[in-house]
Amino acid sequence: MDDIVRQEEQKRRSELEVLQSQINPHFLYNTLDSVIWMTESGQQKEAIQMVTSLARLFRISLSKGKSIIPLADELEHARHYMNIQQIRFKNKFAAEIQAAPETEGLYTLKLIIQPLLENAIYHGCASAEDDGLIRVHAYREGDDLIIDVEDNGLGMRPEVAASLLEEDRPAVGTKGSGIGVRNVHQRVSLTFGEGYGLTIFSEPDEGTLVRIRLPALSREEADRCQRGEVL
Repeated sequence: MDDIVRQEEQKRRSELEVLQSQINPHFLYNTLDSVIWMTESGQQKEAIQMVTSLARLFRISLSKGKSIIPLADELEHARHYMNIQQIRFKNKFAAEIQAAPETEGLYTLKLIIQPLLENAIYHGCASAEDDGLIRVHAYREGDDLIIDVEDNGLGMRPEVAASLLEEDRPAVGTKGSGIGVRNVHQRVSLTFGEGYGLTIFSEPDEGTLVRIRLPALSREEADRCQRGEVL
């Protein structure tokens, strides 16, 4: 029985590592692409801002090898990512990132907001005619931590939105294709169980809201979860 438990734990950790590796190259490519674009354009002030944000992104991404980090750090990571993309897209969209007071001191799985922001930019706002608005709002709902990522972009049919989370959905190697969204859903579900993950609400021409549901982890609970203990 102990051997079976160890094997299952090893499988779970392996799955998490694979899903994490699928997100990292996609993330790094887009941020580095942004830095290169601004450097070649000769906009030194903006390029310095982007490099500064990129350095802070790396610091939070590494997080001393931890997969669960303070919510405040995850939101800071999102802000720096949006700083880079707003400069790159010449402020075609605005960003609002906020957390309710009751979320102070809570922890979250890291690198779960950025892929959703990326999808909101490339799928929702980059092709829209009007100025875009992307909102991130973290709040507590009972024993759960909710993080909403909402845009006022093109939106999609509800059945298309639901299909983004299907495991057998063919991968499409394009920006904003939903690959990162599905990976976030799988990472959250593998870490915390089937009751947690993503829900997508969307309508054509009305924008999209992606809701992340996680347990509201204290520092002590985050440490236990980091060690692989059952909460």
